[in-house]
Parts: sequence; structure tokens; C-alpha cells
Amino acid sequence: MLTIVVSGASGFLGSHLVRHFAREGHQVIALVRAQSSLRRLNDVMDIIQLRSVDAENWEDLLMSAKPIDAVLHTATDYGRNGDSFSRLVETNVVWALRMAEASIRAHATCFINAGTALPPEVSPYARSKSHFSQWQALLADHSETCFIDVALETMYGEDDDPAKFITQVIIACLCNVERLALTTGEQKRDFVCIQDVVAAFARLVEFFTSDQGRQCTSRYMRFAVGSGVAVAVRQVVEMIHRLTASRTMLDFGATPHRPHEVMFSEADLSAMRRLGWSPQYNLEAGLNRTIAWWKTQGKERLRCAG
Repeated sequence: MLTIVVSGASGFLGSHLVRHFAREGHQVIALVRAQSSLRRLNDVMDIIQLRSVDAENWEDLLMSAKPIDAVLHTATDYGRNGDSFSRLVETNVVWALRMAEASIRAHATCFINAGTALPPEVSPYARSKSHFSQWQALLADHSETCFIDVALETMYGEDDDPAKFITQVIIACLCNVERLALTTGEQKRDFVCIQDVVAAFARLVEFFTSDQGRQCTSRYMRFAVGSGVAVAVRQVVEMIHRLTASRTMLDFGATPHRPHEVMFSEADLSAMRRLGWSPQYNLEAGLNRTIAWWKTQGKERLRCAG
């Protein structure tokens, strides 16, 4: 049994990780903010340890949990609500750095960060995540804790936030909204199912807490996690439209591309494949699973539900 700390435990990725490791029989310490909704954790509340990070001495929570095998850092601020740059930096760099330093003091075997594959010039969010990656590399030079930076491609899956693109399209199509305004959709993205992302994190934890992983000479490593296949956004939207048998009109070209839009992104999975991990869900299978969730467990959250 491992002791695993998950920050951002009430979020999309964090809750999936908490659920996986708790059900695998590991001791899971879930870090959340006091104001966070715990809805995503309701089914595992009796088998995890829930801790608030709002207390001034929250770092002591990690020290009291020693020995820690892995810290999975998923807490982040996407800056979607017009947050100031200083707030993004406070959450994605300063607070994350405090988390990393506390992990070192607690002698955590590995610190696995949920990073991004986005280049820093795309958005303030991406730039802040890039800055934290640089700090991790510096920390690793003077630490026994191994720092693993996971460059995540575009995640999607069950119970994702309605503000996310894939979820927005699924909800619109299931609700048969009259018209969905979209870009031309020629930009290509690597869409990866949340089940595959969780499996990737599980493999990283397994390896870097093993004797072989502990003996790695490099204390900072970066792994790309995605499907390994770039697909045009238009193709993804049309697939969702077909799988939901939607009557929604897809208005491609009605919305301009965002500034600094990434036109192509695809994960190089060679490093993860060497560890024995590869994605198990192709795009259609992952979307089918996600759509099925919204039709059943997520039905009451659809805005069109009467």
C-alpha cells in the first residue's frame, strides 16, 4: 500500500486520480480548498483522508503524513474567469512551488505534476505552467524527491467541467440547441480520454516508487501524455454530432480563432511507451463513454433537462 497525496482533489483530473488509487487500496490524502464542491468525491469519502489547504500551516499536513510515496499535483487555475495575472501566478507558480517544497521536506519519493503540452505563448495559463516546470527542474537539482512533469494534451471524459470544449459540444448536441457557433475547425489537437490519463499517472507512480525508479540518476523528467494522434477539431465535433444523433446546426467559421491559436499538437508517446503504457481508448470509444455518462449520471446537470 502506498501513501499518495493528491492536490486539487475535487477537480476533474484530481477526483479521477483519487478514486482510482483509493479503490486500488492505497492510502489517499485528498487536498482541497474549503470552498470546493466535494460532489465528485462523494462515492469515496469513506475511504480517503480529506484535508483543507486553506489553513496557514497546511504544509504541516504533508509532514504529518510521512512517509509519502507520491504527491500528485493537479490543482490549477485556468484563468477562465478573467483572473488577474498575479492570481494565476499565485496559484500555478507560487502555491505550486510551496507544494513542491513541502513535498521535499516530507521526503516524498516523487512529485508528479499535471502540466500542459501548450507552448507558453498561447495564454497566461500556459506561461504560468511553463514557469513552474522551470522551478521543478531547479528544485530537482538539490533534492532526493524525483520530479515528474506530465505534459498533458487535451483531456476529456466523464464529469468534466461544462466550460471545457468537448463537454460544451456534447451538452449542446444532447440538448439539440438550434445552432452551435464554431471556428473553422481545421486546427488539430491530441484528444486523450481521462481513463488513459489516469492509467498514465498510475504507471508513473508505480515506476517511480519502485526500486528501479528510485535509482534514476535524473531527478527531473518530462513525459508527454496524450493519444498520440492529432485530429482536426471539426472532425471531433462532427463525430460527437453523429454519436449523439443531434439536430443541432454546426456553424463552422462563425467564431474566429483565438489569438495565438495552436494549429497542431500531438504527443510523442515514446517515453511513456518505454514504461509500458499506451492509450487504450481511441477517440470514438472515449467519446461514446463520455456521452453515455452525460446521458445517465450527468443527465440532471444538462441545462436542457426538464
